[in-house]
Amino acid sequence: MGTRPEFGLSNVARVAVFAALSFGINAPFLAIPNIELFSLGLFLSGVFLGVIDGLAAGALAGIIFVFFNPNGPQTVFLVGLAQLVGFILFGLTGGIIRRLVLKSANMRMLTFILALTGILLTFWYDLTTNFAFAVLFGPFWPTLLGGLGFSVLHIVSNGMIFGTSALIVQRIWKRVQYLMPPLAG
Repeated sequence: MGTRPEFGLSNVARVAVFAALSFGINAPFLAIPNIELFSLGLFLSGVFLGVIDGLAAGALAGIIFVFFNPNGPQTVFLVGLAQLVGFILFGLTGGIIRRLVLKSANMRMLTFILALTGILLTFWYDLTTNFAFAVLFGPFWPTLLGGLGFSVLHIVSNGMIFGTSALIVQRIWKRVQYLMPPLAG
């Protein structure tokens, strides 16, 4: 009776809002290769919405990103699939470490955890997408190594972006708890 439905209309709306928010905060960076806020938006969807809805936001935003990207759709299926799995992992991971992020009292530790999370998730994302590209278009090692510079830039920038997000994540959550307690439950 008193249980919250996993896929109620309000959940669908929240997932859609966070998927759209991920695109919105990324728009100013579309012309800059591998500097982006899309990953952070997907991760925060998991942090603020939980595991299931974070995963759903990652999947929805990922599908839109892969097939309806403003820079053009992904035409290579295997690379698009690797991207989609990576986007889902960002939202899923946010949901998995949600309590740790929202309840952490040590800001230095939270900054470290978020920076490390951004680095590890971005490393996985770049490794799988570059691997798929190298397998399909090879020669394998030169193609994989050719993407290394972009990957390093992406990993370092996401580590910094995720780490600095610690400064605002808890403040936003405290407001959500105060202004909209049903959403914080």
